[in-house]
Amino acid sequence: MRSILLAGALIALAGAAHAEDACPNPDAIGTSRVITIDPKQTPFLGNLQYKTTAPLQKGEVILTFDDGPLPPMTTRVLDTLARECVKATFFIVGRMASAYPAELQKTAEAGHTIGTHSQTHPLIFPKLKQPAGIQEIEQGFASTNAVLAPIGAHTAPFFRFPGLGRTKFYENYTQEHGIAVFSVDAVADDWLHLKPEEVMKRALDRLTAKGYGILLLHDIQPSTAVMLPNLLKELKARGFKIVHMVYGENPVAEAPAAPGAPAAATIATAPGAPIAIPSAVGAPAAPATTPEATASVPAPARPAPAPAPARTVAAPKPAPPPNPTQALPGGKALTDPVETPFNLFWPRLMTNTAPPSLR
Repeated sequence: MRSILLAGALIALAGAAHAEDACPNPDAIGTSRVITIDPKQTPFLGNLQYKTTAPLQKGEVILTFDDGPLPPMTTRVLDTLARECVKATFFIVGRMASAYPAELQKTAEAGHTIGTHSQTHPLIFPKLKQPAGIQEIEQGFASTNAVLAPIGAHTAPFFRFPGLGRTKFYENYTQEHGIAVFSVDAVADDWLHLKPEEVMKRALDRLTAKGYGILLLHDIQPSTAVMLPNLLKELKARGFKIVHMVYGENPVAEAPAAPGAPAAATIATAPGAPIAIPSAVGAPAAPATTPEATASVPAPARPAPAPAPARTVAAPKPAPPPNPTQALPGGKALTDPVETPFNLFWPRLMTNTAPPSLR
């Protein structure tokens, strides 16, 4: 597990580099800044279940997507994020990574942060026997990293419990192994059989009510893939900004003054709090100042990426092929891996009423 923690630094550096790329779309919402999450300082995030959350200012949103990858939905989500110059965090199911490796590699190569969401997505995680739960966590990281290894990428030490099901035992386990656990601040209920406009409405209503936060979406959901372009446009119209979350051992946030401009260095703080300017990464911070004052402060030089550490986790077993005789909820027979990406899952909309581009 130490290899997971160390390798996350490479993802943090890659994510920060992407934040500085100029956005070719002048109407895009873009990524306003990059924040780093240190599991040692904030092992649990998301006000739905925890007292702490990501260090966001008012009006800032972190996009997170669970359960993938699954083409064509994940493909469409990635295309939307690329057009809008937005970076997100994807919590990957290990079995899905093994089933659709190219889609996961495309996600990492686009500069998105890769976390994990267990190996098989057991629906009631707290009811697992403890060794089985640990295996779900470890194997999820192993499977995902096995797919990312050929492109020189790794997961961040970020994990979200399936169904947000947690216990003290598993929380202690993740904390002891340097893994940050992510709950959420706002949900869009996109795992229910909702139309795209209803998913969008719930996301906007809840973000507006809270004012900021980590938003939970699912890239395997057709409704999410359909509504995402409109959601990002409406978030921009309402004055929200998108923040990219990466792994780092120092809670440093990087905020470009404009798309493509050099990043300024800031210390991530609680929502609404003043921001302090460090003289160097890891050095004591200067007295707190206002966010406006940070724009003129150049970012500290980044160290060159360290070589990828040796992998210590065991190689994952190949994912079993789908069982053609397995029944889906409602008695529908399984005929294609797209129909049921894992054995136990939250309900998702994949019917003949989906737009032709998603069938």
